[in-house]
Amino acid sequence: MFGWLKPRPPPVPGALRVVVETPAFDRGGLERVVFDTARNFDRDRIAPLIVSVGPLGVLAGEARRAGLRVAGLPPRRAERAYAALLDEWQPALAVSHFSPFGYRMFAARKIPVVCVIHNVYAFFHADQRQKFAEEDAYVAHYIAVSPKAAQYATESLGIAPAKITTIPNGLDLDEAARRRADSRPADRSRLGIARTDYVFLNVAAYNLHKGHHIMAAAMRLLLARRRDIRIVCVGNPVVPAHVATLRAQLARDGLAQHMLLPGYADNVGNLFAMADAFLLPSFIEGWSIAMNEAMAFGKPLLLTDTGGAAEVIENDDIGILLPPEYGPMTALDGEKLDELAYRTTQFRTAGTLAAAMEKFADNRAHWAAAGIRGTEKLRRHYDLRDTVRRHEAVMRAVAAKP
Repeated sequence: MFGWLKPRPPPVPGALRVVVETPAFDRGGLERVVFDTARNFDRDRIAPLIVSVGPLGVLAGEARRAGLRVAGLPPRRAERAYAALLDEWQPALAVSHFSPFGYRMFAARKIPVVCVIHNVYAFFHADQRQKFAEEDAYVAHYIAVSPKAAQYATESLGIAPAKITTIPNGLDLDEAARRRADSRPADRSRLGIARTDYVFLNVAAYNLHKGHHIMAAAMRLLLARRRDIRIVCVGNPVVPAHVATLRAQLARDGLAQHMLLPGYADNVGNLFAMADAFLLPSFIEGWSIAMNEAMAFGKPLLLTDTGGAAEVIENDDIGILLPPEYGPMTALDGEKLDELAYRTTQFRTAGTLAAAMEKFADNRAHWAAAGIRGTEKLRRHYDLRDTVRRHEAVMRAVAAKP
């Protein structure tokens, strides 16, 4: 029935057969983590099958070219197709990446589930929080990508701390080094940016949970006293209406040439090479891959204290850590987050962000050296190969439990 399996070499005898479920498999950050992790599994020990509940896209093609098994469920009778696929593949373990679609089928076949917590799930509303709590009964163990993600899951969502192992997202260091070597600084003049301007690059989907309005609020303060600082935000729109509102506000406030939204970039490496620093004032994060990429490019970091930011920035060594707008993380939920992201334009921490941006611009040599230290820290602590070995250890331990 699933002829796409036949061209692939059979799993090594004794390798742990794993089904890796994801909501889609195209080009998003979560999908990139799924792909990078799966292609670095020790194939003598782990045999993965990636199953996408939603559409297949760019990363599905890359995965197949890398020798990975990939399946997309049909829009009709998806459960029947999935059940047949599981019966053919006979996995000993399921790994869920923000996708509970197969939980009941896994339970019926006594397949234990490892669920990866990719973010601080403060965007959940009341019904989603209840559903997540109910689904905990199907999950044998969790892997959280940062201490903050684990903390929110335990303190706000009721997950037992003993069920969570924290493993940060890593980066393929060899591939990152190749991208850096192949990159050439993007032409600033095409963006209307002067050679002497200090440029912050923001690499994130145009999801306003990433703090676009707080960036605008900080830039309003900066423009009252200087005009040599720019922000370039690259990414895909998540909700086009939200982005349209943001663009209208930037134009109305005279910020459109100082906080640029050029959209999706095919080659982010050239933009990293052009920029002076990386800026990510998100309300929530899990463990930002863009943060890791900025470190690979030797850029100093200006980050809100969420996700993995406090693990990579220590005593202002490679950047500056900003306080979150909402105070304690447990004070945040879906309703509060939406209010901050979509309906707030004045922020108590905007002045703190503006002051930090000025520190970077006024001390360029200091922060350039800090960025170089960030590359060394990435090499020491966040090599993807180490991350994947830790994932494998958790997976094998869960699968071995009676």
